[in-house]
Amino acid sequence: MKIAELIKKYQLHEKDTGSTAVQIILLSKEIENLSSHFAKNKKDKGAIRALIKKNQKRGYSFYKYLKKNSPETFQKLQGEHNLAGFLGIKEKKARTSARK
Repeated sequence: MKIAELIKKYQLHEKDTGSTAVQIILLSKEIENLSSHFAKNKKDKGAIRALIKKNQKRGYSFYKYLKKNSPETFQKLQGEHNLAGFLGIKEKKARTSARK
């Protein structure tokens, strides 16, 4: 989906671009873009730092606020965009490598 479509889907009113849900979606899109950039440019330390900062901002600030103030929107975002890994939302990962 394009960014404008995502904003339109989650905005609270016509001119809303700053609500928590919209900000989480925009940060998630930026993180996706940085992740694909990082896959091609492994030595780009600036991209690594930006990716880490955006992940932290999305996870700790926005998720915590949204989960506390609007749990139904939080569940909707989590389900539709597979946003997990923050604030106790953990997916079980199988161990793939063993120590040698």
